[in-house]
Amino acid sequence: MDVVFGLDPSLPKGRAVEHAIRESIARGSLPQGARLPSTRELAAELGVARNTVVAALDSLIAEGVLETRPRAGTFVARAAAQHREISRAVCEADPEFDLRPGRPEHGSFPTARWLAALRRAASPAAAIRADAAGSLELRRQLAAYLARARGVETGADRIVISAGFRTACLLLGAVFAERGLSNIAVEDPSLLGIDRPWTIAGLTVSDIPVDADGADVSRLDAGTDAALLTPSHQFPLGGALHPGRRQQACAWASGGERYIVEDDYDGEFRFDRRPIAALQRSAPEHVIYAGTVSKALDPTLRLGWLALPAELVHPVTEASSTLTGGVPLLNQLALAEFIRTGDYERHIRRQRREYARRRDLLQRALREAGYEAPGIPAGLHTVIPLPDEPRPEHAEGLVVAGPLAMHTLARYSRREHASSALVVGFATPTRAQFKPAIESLIAYLTRTRPGGKDLPDRNGARRFS
Repeated sequence: MDVVFGLDPSLPKGRAVEHAIRESIARGSLPQGARLPSTRELAAELGVARNTVVAALDSLIAEGVLETRPRAGTFVARAAAQHREISRAVCEADPEFDLRPGRPEHGSFPTARWLAALRRAASPAAAIRADAAGSLELRRQLAAYLARARGVETGADRIVISAGFRTACLLLGAVFAERGLSNIAVEDPSLLGIDRPWTIAGLTVSDIPVDADGADVSRLDAGTDAALLTPSHQFPLGGALHPGRRQQACAWASGGERYIVEDDYDGEFRFDRRPIAALQRSAPEHVIYAGTVSKALDPTLRLGWLALPAELVHPVTEASSTLTGGVPLLNQLALAEFIRTGDYERHIRRQRREYARRRDLLQRALREAGYEAPGIPAGLHTVIPLPDEPRPEHAEGLVVAGPLAMHTLARYSRREHASSALVVGFATPTRAQFKPAIESLIAYLTRTRPGGKDLPDRNGARRFS
């Protein structure tokens, strides 16, 4: 099938490739069941690196937009009419102050040191020491780093490299289904669309409510096979799993062939104390530890990892080889070198100090404006509860008002009625932009109090996507 793809020059290349494929599906140029060109052909047509195309396709596969068929290729999983778009976060134009959560500071990527790591890593000898589980050197470096930074009990032979967290969930879902597991409990609210990789694999997803003490793990029972938890810093509500609930969750998992998938969402960024040890340490044969570089470095690198119980290593490795073809090797080698030299941890320490400073400034500004932001001192975002009066634009999940772009809590909840709140990412603006971004946020909150006026956008009217 001949399809003409056009890239939006205003988007990063990876997102532009995803957007182009979505648009082709929506227009009907790629109907349900249509086979996509090979990654090499797409890369040549679009003028981007093949790795960029592979990462974009992996993301769309994880969301259920596309599917792979062994020895056949990649196909459109659903027609446009059947597809509920996962993300409404792409604005018509980049906002001046981007306060959407989930991304590190714009401009903080350590480009020079990363390029140096790439040059040092790009040797034939390093490439030989790799298999379907990923670069052996990266797995060795990760095992040592995770032990000292997060208390994870693992070794290189227990780690499988993945193309980010959603792809890791897709692999685990396939393995769980093969082993006869039929359902998984997922926190609500949680990452947008994170239930989709599990349902694609054929598992039933049930919701675990979250409160100030984290996920209510008392809902886990003998009829539940697995649970997806964020114990160190819950997204988006911002709490940590209470110690008693941590023990309860591990006891539940240890009572049979049950697994906890621990999403260590921005676990390195705790500001008031040393980061809390990973839950995996308490039950390493029942807790699967999942981490990425998305918050520490950049989500477009598409680099993540799973520290697995011994019995799951081979099945997950096989699933990675079959379903995704593994992860591009050069970035793996560069990350291994980045960790080996200490540059990775030095970068995390610098960013931890910067994000702590930003959170303090934001909390102070909110208190002065009469708002409280709950949650532990950690992470790259905060939740701002609002008066529970209906605001139709908040139900859409994305607010673009004046120079600001923000998310709302409704975006991350699978329930029909979520509490009214903003989910504000304080990491993305540059250091020069941060203070005016917070001033604009406070102005928005002040003008949109009950009975107040909405802040107009650049054209004098509210705009929501």
